[in-house]
Amino acid sequence: ALGDRATQRLHQLVNSGPVTLKSIERDEDSYGRKLRFVMVNGASVGDTLVSEGLARHYEGRKKPWC
Repeated sequence: ALGDRATQRLHQLVNSGPVTLKSIERDEDSYGRKLRFVMVNGASVGDTLVSEGLARHYEGRKKPWC
């Protein structure tokens, strides 16, 4: 249920205004994927989800959060 709420909130956030990507210190992960912060109206989508209890900060390994 929490995962569904997080997904719905993510959809709301990315559809609520202009989306921009902000570079971080590392350009890519070990699989070649680009690493970016997703920003909407200047606010971090990830930080918003964390502050609402719908996500957690990555700590270097998988951990359950639901």
